[in-house]
Amino acid sequence: MHEGVRAESVAPGSPAMRAGIVSGDRILSVSGEPVEDLLDLHFLASRARFRLQWVDSSGEIREREFRPGNAGLGIHPEPIRVRRCRNRCIFCFVHQLPKGLRRTLYIKDEDVRLSFLHGQYVTFSDVTEEETRKILRYRLSPLYVSIHTTDADLRRRMLGNPRASDIQEVMGRLIRGGITLHGQIVVCPGINDGIELERTLATLSALRPGLATVAVVPVGLTSHRAGLPPLRPVSRPEAVRTLEMLERMRRELGTGPEGEPFAVAADEYYLIAGKGIPGRSRYGSFAQIENGVGLLRRFLDEKKGLFRRRNWKPAREGGAVVTGRSAESYIEDFLAEFSKRSGARFETVPVENHLMGSSVTVTGLLGGKDILEALKNRKAKRVFLPSVVLRDAGDLLLDNVSPGEIARETGAALTLFEPTPRGFYDSVYNLETSII
Repeated sequence: MHEGVRAESVAPGSPAMRAGIVSGDRILSVSGEPVEDLLDLHFLASRARFRLQWVDSSGEIREREFRPGNAGLGIHPEPIRVRRCRNRCIFCFVHQLPKGLRRTLYIKDEDVRLSFLHGQYVTFSDVTEEETRKILRYRLSPLYVSIHTTDADLRRRMLGNPRASDIQEVMGRLIRGGITLHGQIVVCPGINDGIELERTLATLSALRPGLATVAVVPVGLTSHRAGLPPLRPVSRPEAVRTLEMLERMRRELGTGPEGEPFAVAADEYYLIAGKGIPGRSRYGSFAQIENGVGLLRRFLDEKKGLFRRRNWKPAREGGAVVTGRSAESYIEDFLAEFSKRSGARFETVPVENHLMGSSVTVTGLLGGKDILEALKNRKAKRVFLPSVVLRDAGDLLLDNVSPGEIARETGAALTLFEPTPRGFYDSVYNLETSII
């Protein structure tokens, strides 16, 4: 007998609870088909009628027919046991992390279920036939795939996995099965950039529209690369040439059936190149925004909409606003106008990243100690902290510093805010709900 999936909780009044299923019971099968994870349970129990088999707290195997209708079964299964990544990518960010961070940050996943549920990227380097069939059967779409190059030998070297599957074969099979894919290419100068990048994108364009978009992302390097393959960051001239190549390709390929552009550059490319951020039409549905593609365009558009508001009320108080170096000029411009309209003074606090290294400039990778150092001589009465620095744990920064510690160390009231123009506006005008 297989282990099944444990019910983490059962909704009150649900068909499952009325049948006597309680938290901790293990779901074994649906209509004779084994349940191995939450996807199995979700899809198999979505039928109008089925038989469920489970093991109750006494160890007894029970079985019952269900016809839950629109109400659903009501079982919330245990979290997925994450499948770990066995690649050793030359650019892997996890391998570049300093010691002493939260333990969960050192976990590398290679799980198609997380790609479907949360948009995480997978390489399909060792995808099994069983996994492929499940993707096709359950129509797990869209999925997000790390491609990097279509040269099979070069890709295996970049992944550090000599047995990695041929990515074109895997993607082709999934696309023929009706699965939509979004890809990414992490560009490592001298390895998969320039002519190789252009060749890869031209090859991938033949997979449209099944491969809907490909994000082109510059490699991220920390100061903790001892013992790792030598890599260097993308230079300004290289960024300019890459953007020019992507613009040529955009003109040649046009957009997809729903106005989706194919190959799109991460915002960081424009920052490195010193170029302005393109208009919103260049991003289509913003399908790659979680990959840093179009975040600044969305910020600028939301800022424009916010400043169309008339009759601004005076803000109760201003404060110091924490940001990473990459967004510093955009935040400064925003806060200057916001200060005029609100009648309170808001100042930017750009933070140098000593935890990861000065080349890491995004706000989401700032540590609490670096933020405290930047605030040390500010004497701010209130500090506004973007919630993205807490993204992975909810209550701790990367280096295990809590927002409460920042408030105590600085003596300032601390307000968390969603790092968007509207999110900042809401935090300023609802201080009583956001004070730590």
